[in-house]
Amino acid sequence: MIRTALTTRLALLGASTALAAGGALLPSSAFAAPAAPQVAAVQTASEHQAHHGGNTTTVTETKTLNRTLPDGRVRVTTTTTITKTTKNRHGKVVKQSITTTVDKKTLPAPTDD
Repeated sequence: MIRTALTTRLALLGASTALAAGGALLPSSAFAAPAAPQVAAVQTASEHQAHHGGNTTTVTETKTLNRTLPDGRVRVTTTTTITKTTKNRHGKVVKQSITTTVDKKTLPAPTDD
């Protein structure tokens, strides 16, 4: 009978957990349908910053949605998602935090002069 070392088992467990966590996050963000049928413009900007301290990665994603309301006003919704991932020296994810900020503004109807 072949015996697997404890470190090999833990490495395999960490790799499968990371893949499962990534697969769980992907469908909720990548395949989501737009909520509002009246979309004037959607802007997406992804920014990947360099590693801080050698083992922390920060990814910032900003989405802006402009929607014209029935009374002519414009609703601007800006969603900012910041994902910080910290890995140990072996590449295993030690800590991951996701912060989402939603900013909603209603602008007056544009005047046609």
